[in-house]
Amino acid sequence: MTEIRTFRRICFFAIFLVLVLMSETGAVENYVSPGESIQEAVDNAFPGDTILVKPGEYNESIQIDQDNLTIISYSKNSYDTIITGKNRESSIFKIIASNVTISGFSITDSKYGIYLNGAQNCIINNSIISGNNIGICLFKSENNTLSNNTVSSNADCGIKLSASSNNTIYNNFFNNTNNARDSKLNTWNRISGNCWSDYTGQDEDGDNIGDTAYAVNRLTKSMDYRPLMNFIPELPVMPEAIFTSNVTVGYAPLTVEFTEISENASSLLWSLGNLEVSTSSDFSHTFVNEGNNTVTLNVTNENGSDSANVVINVLKAPDPSVPIFPEAKFGTNVTIGHVPLTIQFFDLSRNAASLSWNFGDGKKSYCPEPKHTFCCPGNYTVSLTAKNDNGSSSACVIIQVLKSINQSSIENTVSPEDASSIVNSEDTGNSGLSRRNEGDRTRGFLNMKSFESVENFVLFFTGTQPLAEVEPQVEHKILRLDDTIKNLTEDSVSRSKVRNISMRTIFFGFLVIALGLSTFKRGRK
Repeated sequence: MTEIRTFRRICFFAIFLVLVLMSETGAVENYVSPGESIQEAVDNAFPGDTILVKPGEYNESIQIDQDNLTIISYSKNSYDTIITGKNRESSIFKIIASNVTISGFSITDSKYGIYLNGAQNCIINNSIISGNNIGICLFKSENNTLSNNTVSSNADCGIKLSASSNNTIYNNFFNNTNNARDSKLNTWNRISGNCWSDYTGQDEDGDNIGDTAYAVNRLTKSMDYRPLMNFIPELPVMPEAIFTSNVTVGYAPLTVEFTEISENASSLLWSLGNLEVSTSSDFSHTFVNEGNNTVTLNVTNENGSDSANVVINVLKAPDPSVPIFPEAKFGTNVTIGHVPLTIQFFDLSRNAASLSWNFGDGKKSYCPEPKHTFCCPGNYTVSLTAKNDNGSSSACVIIQVLKSINQSSIENTVSPEDASSIVNSEDTGNSGLSRRNEGDRTRGFLNMKSFESVENFVLFFTGTQPLAEVEPQVEHKILRLDDTIKNLTEDSVSRSKVRNISMRTIFFGFLVIALGLSTFKRGRK
């Protein structure tokens, strides 16, 4: 009795293990290139697999008896992936299974381009089906969807539905001697119907949909109630595999969190590079062994598939007895420039728990990638200090900040007799000396013969000359003073403005005193 129980347990465990392995077997992508056999790929496929046929010409008849297969062109372009029948009595795609997708082919030169026999829930789309006896034929098939196909130049008819019902046919273009035959009730439109070469209705409101229905079979009430006036193929919505990982490199054991953010995907499958798979959107995985592990995400929908991958670099766990020291390292966008000089710094340190920047001008930062502006000329030593529990490390660079560029043109504004007293601070390299020269220049102007002293200045206005004669000369001196101060260099603009106000205040003060003394003197006379 004990042996029987043990045997049952072993059998149960074996069955359980087989089921687990089957559940973890993920869908795969099989590629077929010109010269290879699509039929062979179908025969070797498992439910859920996708067969991608690369651009080229293929001559074969393909029978699909495996459920849940997707066969699509790799380029998604029906013009460059062409399949012709082995002979005029064969079918290019004969489908006797369910949940099969055929998309993106040119299908030509056979008895039946696509033949569904007892098939359910199949999708036929984005294909060109022409030059056959019958383009698409459905026999005892239900709940299939045919859309966005061009069905033309087929000898007998474009599409034939025999003993088949509840199929949906919309947004196709039919241009054949006989476009359609339908012996049951099927749906020929959704939001829009099909474009029929023999439709004779009108479109009075201009919405590209005919005002009257197109009758496929009035007896069975198979009607296209929204026939298209012009066929505009709908581009297939393809899935896009997108995901993120919180880290891509680290020491073993390394736990990585993955987040799936794909678009237009109806199913997904993760491959972790070590025969492990997952179908969860978000999950974490711990890599125990060192080495590179390629993690791949495959996503699919009814129109095709897409994949994305990332390499997780697992490093050998460090010896805990050997301390890991930080290594300070950084980069800059520039190291020399004119005031004001703004520099972007980039941290490239390793094994750092904290960072500290010193810009050499009294300013600091603790950001990983700071941006700093130097406002004064000079050479500044910028240093980065990286620290962790085991110590610190520093790196530095010299930043050379030059004086600002003089944008004015002194020659255009200064008279030749005054130019000799002007000194450019960038030429001398001494801004203090330049400012002293400016002051000497202004004082030299005020110390001309007519202004050698306050006494002479007053007598200039209170002497024998009438006030009418004085005014033009005063005006001339004011204009000369104004032109001189305007032509000061950009290095001393702010000081020139202050000096301008001060000199004018003194000058007009003297003028008021002189006029007052003149009036007083005349009154006494």
